[in-house]
Amino acid sequence: MSGVELAGPLIGEVGALGVGNLHNKIASKIASSKSLDDNYNSLVKDTEMLLAIKKDKEWEVQRNGHKDTTNAYKLWANRVSNAVEEVQKLKDKYEGKTLPFWHIQKRSRLSEEMQKKCNFVLELMRDECLRDFLVDKPPEPVLKELNVPQISGYPTLQGALEDILGLLKNNKIKVIGVCGTKGVGKTTILRNLNNHEEVAKLFEIVIFMKVTSDNDKLQEKIANRLMLDIEANKEHSSDDVARRIHKELETKKYLLILDEVENVINLEQLGIPSNNNGSKVVIVTRLPMVYKLSKVQRVIKVMELSPEEAWKMFRDTVRAFNPKIDSPDIQPIAKLVCKRCCRLPLLIYKIANSFKLKESAPSWWVGLEDLKPWPQIQNQGLQELYSCLKFCYDELRDKKKQKCFLYTSMYPADCKVYTDYLVECWTAQGLLGDINNKRSYRSARNCGIDILEHLANVSLLEKGEAMIYVNMNDCMRQLALHICSKDPECSFYLQDGEEYENLSNSRAWQQARWVSMRQLIDLPTSQDCSMILTLLLRKSPNLTTIPQAFFENMNGLLLLDLYCSKITKLPPSLSKLTGLRSLFLNSCELLESLSPEIKSLQFLEVLDIRDTKVTFLPLQIRCLTNLRCLRIPFIASDAQNGAQNVDVISKLHRLEELTIQVISYEQWCNDAENVLQHVADLENLTHLRCCFPSSIILGQFLSRSKSWKNCEQQNSFRFFVGCQDSRRPQILESSEYKITSYLRYCNGGQKDDSKITEVFSKADALELVCHKDIKKLSNFVGIVCLERIRCLSIERCNKVLTIVSADTSGNIMNGIQTETRAILPNLEQLYLENLLNLKCAFRGPLHIGTFSKLQILSLKNCPSLNEIFSNGAIQNFCELQKLKIEDCSKIEELIILREDVEGEKEVLPKLEMLLLVNLADLKIMCSNHTLAWSSLELLRIHNCPKLKTLPLHTKNAANLKTIKGQLEWWNELDWTDDVEVYQRLHPIFVASNEYFP
Repeated sequence: MSGVELAGPLIGEVGALGVGNLHNKIASKIASSKSLDDNYNSLVKDTEMLLAIKKDKEWEVQRNGHKDTTNAYKLWANRVSNAVEEVQKLKDKYEGKTLPFWHIQKRSRLSEEMQKKCNFVLELMRDECLRDFLVDKPPEPVLKELNVPQISGYPTLQGALEDILGLLKNNKIKVIGVCGTKGVGKTTILRNLNNHEEVAKLFEIVIFMKVTSDNDKLQEKIANRLMLDIEANKEHSSDDVARRIHKELETKKYLLILDEVENVINLEQLGIPSNNNGSKVVIVTRLPMVYKLSKVQRVIKVMELSPEEAWKMFRDTVRAFNPKIDSPDIQPIAKLVCKRCCRLPLLIYKIANSFKLKESAPSWWVGLEDLKPWPQIQNQGLQELYSCLKFCYDELRDKKKQKCFLYTSMYPADCKVYTDYLVECWTAQGLLGDINNKRSYRSARNCGIDILEHLANVSLLEKGEAMIYVNMNDCMRQLALHICSKDPECSFYLQDGEEYENLSNSRAWQQARWVSMRQLIDLPTSQDCSMILTLLLRKSPNLTTIPQAFFENMNGLLLLDLYCSKITKLPPSLSKLTGLRSLFLNSCELLESLSPEIKSLQFLEVLDIRDTKVTFLPLQIRCLTNLRCLRIPFIASDAQNGAQNVDVISKLHRLEELTIQVISYEQWCNDAENVLQHVADLENLTHLRCCFPSSIILGQFLSRSKSWKNCEQQNSFRFFVGCQDSRRPQILESSEYKITSYLRYCNGGQKDDSKITEVFSKADALELVCHKDIKKLSNFVGIVCLERIRCLSIERCNKVLTIVSADTSGNIMNGIQTETRAILPNLEQLYLENLLNLKCAFRGPLHIGTFSKLQILSLKNCPSLNEIFSNGAIQNFCELQKLKIEDCSKIEELIILREDVEGEKEVLPKLEMLLLVNLADLKIMCSNHTLAWSSLELLRIHNCPKLKTLPLHTKNAANLKTIKGQLEWWNELDWTDDVEVYQRLHPIFVASNEYFP
């Protein structure tokens, strides 16, 4: 290199620095140039050390997988990575070409860069963020469940999942219950829910917990899921942990799923906040009592699979390993095996897996035979199920309740067993205690109902609508029969007609305590059956004759049930049943008389001869002085001019329950007054079902009745006034709970009403039919007595103009007439039908509390009706859940709101179901499109041809899940400027020509 090249850069700086500083500058450059190698070595060494530190930290992170690094450390790691890249570039410059010592400028510049980078590396090595760089990890939003069975091919399971998803999107629902028997697939559904993509989008964190009986352990598991460090200090109280859980979740939108809940859950005690940000709690249990006591707002009942679904699951499980299941010789056996699984996914999966390696029909037959006594099978799934069910039984810890449960297994699986009848059977067996002068039949019945409710609440029995009936599923029945087989006191013999056995040659039924035989053709003659306590020969239409001596050796029999058999008479040996407590002959339609031997049944407490041809009143009943419950038809023979032996009734001093089923109504109208005089003499009567030809006769009965006047007695009744007895009133079928006091009042008039007002005050359900004078309910003479009414039906009252109106009362609110008191404050269901002159159903303003509990409103065939809610009346219907309008041809607009009242935009906040059927002139549901349909889930529209628009959009009907209607109607709807709404609603539309879902 020439001297010019060496000195050139230095000479160039003279102008900038001046001659005086040139010497210092040159000396500095020369020093830097000389330090290049040292700076390079230092940089390499320090960088290696920095990388070693970083690697140590990374190793520490790996060893503490439950921890995360601080944000400062993450920034530090990025800076280290960048610094290493820059160091590598400097190394490449240094190593790329040799810089002789006389290249002072280039060497010094590179040396200075290395020195600067070395200082930066040293800074990184001494950074404060390296001290406490590990912190607790934030919890994962969703912990995916592994190996979750798919449910997409099973509508029962998938439907339950979709229902839960719908409730998760409903902002008004906070706590959801999922209920069903053991093994029905609840956990599988919830595991699928946990993994569902929509759930991940709806919530910031999903917490899926299997619940233990220890609340503290559950709280600890929730805290661990939230990555709260409670292990460090074991002295934390549950309140401290609850506060930390509350603090962690109070700002988050969470979903808490609690599986296998066996006891009531106190969410507040666990620390779960009740924030109003859309957070949800799902409580999964097999015990109805859990969700009843855990503030659950909505319950999803998971049912057993359909037979088709059960077979599909069983077949698919086996076929994955063994396609021979489809062979003609194996498939019929496989279907029998599948039937033994009770349509429960848990059993199907376990049993199918135990059969999947069986390749021949004989091996399948052997497996089926081994499967019959399933509590004894050494199969993990079956033992798990049996252990759970046996635990439920043992937990009753009451011999009386346990025997009541076992007795119910006498009836076929899943069949309806009516609760009143079942309690009477229990009572006859002495399972509910003795009936005597000190203890009434009503007391025993109440005890039985209490036990039934308990058995249903602990999931040993399943209750039907309004607790009218219960049933026992196949699994529970197999458990009960297995326990009975081990207990001599509960030994049983069952024959359902499928496996007929010659009773003459069988000793098994003679030695049993409880015997049930169905579909019998004949019975043997006298045999030693002294052990039998219950004999059920129900529903045996081929049983026409009972042998003369059949009951000869059944002196221990307590209950005999011949319901729905074809016998024409009872045998003489009936007299041997001296200990009999209950005799059921109802629906023995060929039975024309009671045999004289019935007089021997001195301990008989229950006699039911409804739907027979036995004429009123059999004289033999006079001797049955212990009768507590009598159900008898009023049917007059052609030979009689009137009711005979009516004085017999008043001789039955212990009678507590009486049903007179009127068949010969015209004759009854002549004899009723006479018969009811004797009924009025009964002092202990607590239940009466009877029809009264007029309100005058009912009024006379009430004034005379000794039991009605007894204020200490709880009276339940079914009175039919001015009409014939009804089998089972429709209004009672629709109630959620059992109605005990019911009145059907037909063809009444204003002058008649006052005679029976005291009945109104005790009624839970009332039907007003063909009233001659009533124009509106609010001036009905009995309205002040209707505060107790929960179900009301008004039908064919053709003078009715409005149901409730404020236009004639004496109270004024803001210058407008209002009702002076709340009307029907406890009413839950209201049915208006065939009211030809009804113009406006509810005309406000209404007093606060009026209709405040109404949940169901139905209007049908009201051809003059043009307005349902008027002048603000709609604001009183805040609890309404179902609204059905049918055959009301003049209605043009369903809901008319006052423009000047802001609060009316939030009306009907709990309406879930809206059914509109055959409304010929309906054009608009509501002209105010700001109305919030916040809870609406189902909209059903049928034959409303003029309805061309829907007042729905993406915000005001967020919870709407289904629109059902005719396809032609849907295609003709006007979606102008509403493309977004159409896109939202079209996927949930279901084409249907049926009236109702």
